[in-house]
Amino acid sequence: MEIMTEPRAQAVSPATMGRAEPRVTKLHPIIGAQVHGVDLSKPLDEETVRLIRRVWAESIVLVFRNQILTSADQRRFASYFGPVAERLKPPEKSGVKQLPTWNDDLMIISNEVDAAGEALGALGQGEMWFHTDKCYVERPHRFSFLYGIVIPTEGGHTKFASLCEAYDRLPEQLKTEFEGRMVMQGHQYGVGRRIDINADLATIHHHRQPLVVTNPDSARKGLYISSQNTMWIEGMERAGSEALLHELLERVESPDIIYEHVWQVGDFVAWDNLSCLHARTDWPKEQLRKLRRCTVIGDKLC
Repeated sequence: MEIMTEPRAQAVSPATMGRAEPRVTKLHPIIGAQVHGVDLSKPLDEETVRLIRRVWAESIVLVFRNQILTSADQRRFASYFGPVAERLKPPEKSGVKQLPTWNDDLMIISNEVDAAGEALGALGQGEMWFHTDKCYVERPHRFSFLYGIVIPTEGGHTKFASLCEAYDRLPEQLKTEFEGRMVMQGHQYGVGRRIDINADLATIHHHRQPLVVTNPDSARKGLYISSQNTMWIEGMERAGSEALLHELLERVESPDIIYEHVWQVGDFVAWDNLSCLHARTDWPKEQLRKLRRCTVIGDKLC
């Protein structure tokens, strides 16, 4: 691929590419790249898919701008990278309302409501803290794909933090100590910044996962933790686990390893959940924000 440097963007290394089209520019020194010259409304040939995956392994987050995509287009592109996942129902004991369309493989993320005040989309209004999609199931969802349909004039940005960079910066002693360690990952609907580590596991989705994961595409290791999902480090007393997790969460949310995406209508953003966390900033309540998301299922991690 030919490399193009745009204002405020750094070119990806030519050694990682090898074809005239499409073009790629970095969006951040550590995480995030924009792919130019690809129309995702059309089927892609195998070589283009391989090249996109190669760039993805290096950049973790990919941005495709000015896309006009149907639901079928989004599913097709996602399916190049794994089986498209159906939405996960809340546990029966959770008390969360079951939506009629809960089994759909596409999710509308929106703060829109109907005349009766009932939500027409998921995840509503406001800030969301750092998390990773479906880390709390046996086969975590590997890639996520989000398409911007209606974007507010301010706010509603998506932040991405590099789990790989956070791991690379660990002292060597901790890297050694963390090998083979497991954590309990969970999900509470409507949780704030930190999941309740004393929650009844019968009422939430949960699964044990490695503390450190290796991305099969890049061979880079990452700290597989987040404030909204990681409950404890197994084999540790809870207070000690929470203290260590607090320190590690500061590392994975370090401002200099975060790319903040400012949405435009027609943006299509894809990210690798094994190598990054994502979060959302707030926006004015009177403004509509509407995006469409799907994910693909990954492999078991343990």
